[in-house]
Parts: sequence; C-alpha cells; structure tokens
Amino acid sequence: MSVMSLMFSFFGCSEKSKTPSQLNEQLSSVSISQNHMDRTYCYSFRARKQNESYLLDAECIIVDYDNNDYKEINFTDTAITEEEFQQFALIDSKYDFLSHIKSGRKKNIFFACDETITNFSVKYGEESFNIETNGECFKAVNEFFFQLAEKYADNNK
Repeated sequence: MSVMSLMFSFFGCSEKSKTPSQLNEQLSSVSISQNHMDRTYCYSFRARKQNESYLLDAECIIVDYDNNDYKEINFTDTAITEEEFQQFALIDSKYDFLSHIKSGRKKNIFFACDETITNFSVKYGEESFNIETNGECFKAVNEFFFQLAEKYADNNK
C-alpha cells in the first residue's frame, strides 16, 4: 500500500484545479488588499455579484499631496452598476487573470513584521484563485478599485 501511495505521489494522481472555462462559470468576485507599515498605503477592496446585485466594499485612504489633505473611505455592501462590475471582466479578457495565478508560497526563513503584504484574488462561481500582484494586470484592477471607491465614497457618509 505504501508503495502505491509513493508511486501516485511521483506521477501526480492529484486532480488539477479547474479553469473557469472548464467550470463554465463567469467572474463572480474580485478582491485586492494591502497591509503596510504606513496606514496611508493600506487598502482593501472587494467587488462581487450577489444574487442579482453587484456590491462593493472599500477601505482606503486617498491622499491629496498637492493640498496636504486626505480622504478616508470605508464602506461595505454598496451597490454598483452591472456595467461597473463588467469592467473587471473586460480587464480579465485583456490580461487573462488565470495566466497570472500565483504559484505556491515560498516559506521565508526570516520574518519581517513590517513587510508589505499585497493580495489579489478572483472567483469564478465558487472557485477562487490567487493572482500575482505585480504587472499591468494588477495595476489595472487596483486603479479601477480606487476610482470606484472615490466615486461611491460621497454616497456613504
């Protein structure tokens, strides 16, 4: 029995994660977040389809360096339009989120408690994928989230 389990581990008897096309699912959620030692660089965003609604959660600080001012944004479950949510699908079609799936985490020997940690995940149906947080794909999603947060911030005071 142990020989069989050893053979299966060598030849990869484990099932690979399915892609959205195999699941026949559409994008149902997009989220990004960043923790940083300086609070002005911290943010958390999530857009999702829930039943027939499209919702946005946002927590961030937008700094206006020219006027030495800032705006704190913090809201949850704010309705956005279907067209705004579909903008994420357009970004997906341009950059192909799944071609940027994050490989397994490397274990750090050293721990830095002030390390900046950035996360990006997408969900198709109920299947979640962690995406790389560098490059144009992440930048496009990040910029669009900040635009939405600023747009809906005034509605949530």
